Amino acid sequence: MRKFICLFYFSIFGVFFGNAQEKGSEIFTLQEFLAMVKRYHPIVAQANLDLSAAEAKLLKSRGAFDPKLEGGVKEKNFKGTEYYSLWNGTFKIPTWYGIDLKAGYEQNEGYYLNPEHTTPDDGLWSAGVNVRLAQGLLYNERMNSLKQAKIFRRQSEVERDIQINQVLADAAKAYADWVYYYQNTSVYGEFLDNAIIRFEGVATSSRLGETPAIDTVETMITVRSRRLDLKQAELKLQKAKLALSNYLWIEEIPIELEDRMRPTPEITDFSAVLGINNLLGNATEVDDHPKIQSLEFDIEAYDLDIRLRRNKLLPKIDVEYNFLSEEIDDPDYINVNNYKAGVKVSFPLFLRKERGDLRLAKVKREQAEFKIAESQWKLSNKIKATEREIISLEEQSIIVSNIVNESQIMVEAEKRLFEMGESSIFYINTRENKLIDAILKRNKIINELNLATAKLFETLRIEYD
Repeated sequence: MRKFICLFYFSIFGVFFGNAQEKGSEIFTLQEFLAMVKRYHPIVAQANLDLSAAEAKLLKSRGAFDPKLEGGVKEKNFKGTEYYSLWNGTFKIPTWYGIDLKAGYEQNEGYYLNPEHTTPDDGLWSAGVNVRLAQGLLYNERMNSLKQAKIFRRQSEVERDIQINQVLADAAKAYADWVYYYQNTSVYGEFLDNAIIRFEGVATSSRLGETPAIDTVETMITVRSRRLDLKQAELKLQKAKLALSNYLWIEEIPIELEDRMRPTPEITDFSAVLGINNLLGNATEVDDHPKIQSLEFDIEAYDLDIRLRRNKLLPKIDVEYNFLSEEIDDPDYINVNNYKAGVKVSFPLFLRKERGDLRLAKVKREQAEFKIAESQWKLSNKIKATEREIISLEEQSIIVSNIVNESQIMVEAEKRLFEMGESSIFYINTRENKLIDAILKRNKIINELNLATAKLFETLRIEYD
């Protein structure tokens, strides 16, 4: 009778776990999860806004080259006397170099008009050019601002990709933890059911007087212990689900992972999903790393500042020439003898401010070079360490899988001995506990492997497609 009860138990156990799929559950893969994160997560949208801000700054810097139309009127009347009436308008076109093209019109009149403002009755037209001969001719503030804005836009693209990579890496880590705690919960649930069925079989056998009553107590202790383990695992799983839900958004609305969602039953290859499986072992070259690229953009910007500061060491020599005419529709209106011209020169004697600014710009560039060298060394070592960690964890995974298989063989062997009356519940529980420990250890190593893979993806800062 005892042998019959045990055979019945093992049959029920196999049928139960052969049909352990949860009804109504849906698989939520890592690919689907990362696709949602990349499309809807607020930080991804914020990263795109940062790029939009860089484009706005580029547009603003281009405004320094926009043509400008200016005009104004100034009058004074007192006790019926028109002291003066001044009307003027100008049209200015800045060019890439330190040359501005100008055209203007002015019409002035009045009893007390300053003689230098005197114009013909129909007004006076002018057209000319303003040239900065030394400082500002070949390089100036507006050229520097535009070039730096272009650099900043390219840098913003790299920084956007870095931010998106960071979000996806953190999300992948959260998914790995969810898988880990889900698997642990499943293990505790399966072996709890195992213990319950064994308890029922032993209790029935004990009532028939075929097994000692103490075996019933021992199996009940096992049931309670495993139920406690399951409750603790379920709590950790709920925390992992909430952590995963932090990355779940749809159309700016946060959502929570439903209880019916579960990871794939087979082990997910994180390196293949994240696109780094072909980079393992040959990823230590960091010259094209996004972080290094971003720092190199800083170097380019500092080079422009140095060029501008050197230009500031030159004297300011502004030359202006405008020819004047009453009639612009007359073919002979251009007369070089009618003109308005001027020269303005300024030059600091000691150039202390200019030399100080130049020195500061050079210091910033040197600091950026040191930062690049340091970052390259740190990145290279971090990549090497993570790669070695992944290799070690892969080897550990193989070892622990063998331990699980061998522990399973020992459990099955102990069950057969029990069926033949040559073993006891104590030995079966002991074998199962070791099997549980081996499975949990395997789950932990796989989780550490997935986390290390996500860490390498984060360190490499590659784009997730």
